[in-house]
Amino acid sequence: MFCSGSLLCQDHYDTDSIAFNVDIDEFIVTAQYEPTHYKEAVHRVDIISREEIESRGAITLDQALVINPSIRVSYDQALGSKIRMRGIASNNVAVLIDGVPVVGRLDGAIDVSQINMQNVERIEVVEGALSNIYGSNAAGGVINVITKKSQIDEWKVRMNTQVESIGQQTYGTSLGYHKGRFSANVEGRVLNYNQYPADSLRLIELVQIGENQFSRQSKYPFNPKDQMGVGGYLRYNPDSESSVIFKYDYNHEEVKDYGVIKRIQFNPYAEDGFYNTVRSDYSLNYKKKWKSLFIDLTSAYNNYSRRVDDKRFYLETELFDSLLQVSDTTLFNTFFNRAVISQTINDDLTVIAGANYSLEKGNGDRIINRNSDDVTQAQFSEIAPYVEFKYSGIEGIDLSASARYTMHSAYDSKLTPALHVKYELADTWTVRASYAQGYRSPNLKELYLEFVDINHNILGNTALMPETSHDLQMTLDYNPSSSLGISLNAYHTTISDRIGLIQYETLKFRYDNIDEYKVFGFQPSVDYRVGSLSLSSSATIGYWDTLVENDSFSSFGKVVDVNNSISYLIGKGEYNLTLNHRHIGSQPNYTVFNDIVEVIEIQGYELIDISLSKALLNKKVNLTCGVRNLLGTVFTSVDTASGVDHSPRGRNAVSQGRNAYFTMVVNL
Repeated sequence: MFCSGSLLCQDHYDTDSIAFNVDIDEFIVTAQYEPTHYKEAVHRVDIISREEIESRGAITLDQALVINPSIRVSYDQALGSKIRMRGIASNNVAVLIDGVPVVGRLDGAIDVSQINMQNVERIEVVEGALSNIYGSNAAGGVINVITKKSQIDEWKVRMNTQVESIGQQTYGTSLGYHKGRFSANVEGRVLNYNQYPADSLRLIELVQIGENQFSRQSKYPFNPKDQMGVGGYLRYNPDSESSVIFKYDYNHEEVKDYGVIKRIQFNPYAEDGFYNTVRSDYSLNYKKKWKSLFIDLTSAYNNYSRRVDDKRFYLETELFDSLLQVSDTTLFNTFFNRAVISQTINDDLTVIAGANYSLEKGNGDRIINRNSDDVTQAQFSEIAPYVEFKYSGIEGIDLSASARYTMHSAYDSKLTPALHVKYELADTWTVRASYAQGYRSPNLKELYLEFVDINHNILGNTALMPETSHDLQMTLDYNPSSSLGISLNAYHTTISDRIGLIQYETLKFRYDNIDEYKVFGFQPSVDYRVGSLSLSSSATIGYWDTLVENDSFSSFGKVVDVNNSISYLIGKGEYNLTLNHRHIGSQPNYTVFNDIVEVIEIQGYELIDISLSKALLNKKVNLTCGVRNLLGTVFTSVDTASGVDHSPRGRNAVSQGRNAYFTMVVNL
């Protein structure tokens, strides 16, 4: 192995004979050009392991990320689940699968509920700007989903099922084959969520938002949905130091949005919406380790389509009116290529050089490019060479200096440098510090959107400038023993020329560079293990820019998130009991209306999950039963803190409520 040292791991891990593709949690690949033990990395990386994912019954990415206190997940009936990391919006957080960007952002966000966890080995989360490595959309951080791409046994069958009390069922199966230098895997999965009947989903109720004020809101704001996916990989190892992997993944989701009943006295009808999303992802990866040289080549093609069908449904005949159906389709195609070469010069110096090329195309009824012969199609491309120097010639100190030079087809070239330092003060103390610049070019919708109908008037803006950012952070780790770890992280991020929607006329909006946005805060964490008991506690104490200048209010709103977890092995490790508590603190929002500052506060809430797992038949069968959201929280209130009567108030949907589930995983 090119990395020496001692490793302790469970015996059920599948490992490759290739050192740089070892599938164990201690090795990370995000922001690394060769797999690196997480303690040796100059970046601070949080790992959500496969065991954590399975013990909590997480079947989609949003459910897995909820345990990270720096990540907030919010729900939208039409757009799905989107995230915010350390107070930075989704459009500045890159979501990757095996290092390849996930495409298809809606309102700047990836719907993370569409990313399945069936074949996931672990999730690596890096907070802070990584634009020097991953380019646009990585100024706030990176979430890299690492899938499983190897096995030891000749044949391997995996079947999993999860049944939930909220009316959701999930089924999946995979078949793997390994012989000599060749291995292959195919898998399929389905998910169905249907908690309430259609008649209930059409109901509207009055919600009190003030002493004498009420708002009409959906009684059950959780739309039914169906997901189906198939995929797999082919892998060939030409020798013990190289691999070629081809991957394919197809996902389809349909969400049904049932409208309220209108004209109840005569021929009642409802306007229903159907949202169909299709993703097809292809990737080819080649890795080669040759003496002191490491090569990593990746090519990927991603196809994303979203069709929205608005139909009128007559309740008396239970038929749709074909003459009143309106459809809108948006298509995105992305070509992604990355080449990386790492050369170890000597024991102290490693040089990494690489280049990215990406081409994004989009077309649809609401994509209007007036500079093209085909006004419904738009595209742009990026070419970005980058270089990094890693130096460890000073005792106890590792240095990393890197820079990326982005050449964009629509914007001026941009240099984004970064500097990282890891200093081992002693055997038990480690300090990591970094400075990095970030960069985000406007996406195709922000440039070319024309969404104008009876209810909307939203325009893109071809005069937009790219966002730039500066990120500073420092982490102090104290590990006096193998059973105790204490960490404290401090961070500060500034985003200039932030892109957002502005109202330029009454009820008319467009994208524009509107302000400079800042966040800063602290993240303490403690992990302790003794015998069969594991305890962990982490928090994010953040200060988010309010974007208003007023002597009556603070320039920054304080937001506190906490996650506490207890895991206990009962008996001789036969049962694993896990209790997780997540506190989502209140969030202030500041707006200006007629020169009056309004403060709207989204109230905080608590989530408590409990689960019990047991392995049977030499770990071939794993059973998990549990309860999510033990307190039964469904809504959180939105209220004014400044006493302004016309401010929007009401409630936000945060969860489907208390949810008991049973999971069975069979490995043969």
